[in-house]
Amino acid sequence: MTDNIQIAKKGDIEIRIIRDTCISAGPCTVYAPDTFDLDDEGIAIIKNGDWDSFEKIFEAAKSCPVMAIEVYKDGKKVYPEN
Repeated sequence: MTDNIQIAKKGDIEIRIIRDTCISAGPCTVYAPDTFDLDDEGIAIIKNGDWDSFEKIFEAAKSCPVMAIEVYKDGKKVYPEN
């Protein structure tokens, strides 16, 4: 993880959190609680361990009010669309 972007990949899913964009709203932790958490500063992080389903991760990314979460599947960016 760099200071600005956390990147994690499992199987065919890759998640990127643009940490400077995150405003600590937290809906990602509601939609995909096994995948996302908030760190001590209230900024979203990607958890270790088993992740939620792709559908839940996708919904969590869509729930972010500032689009701080990017989701890739099979190497292709699926959210947000460019």
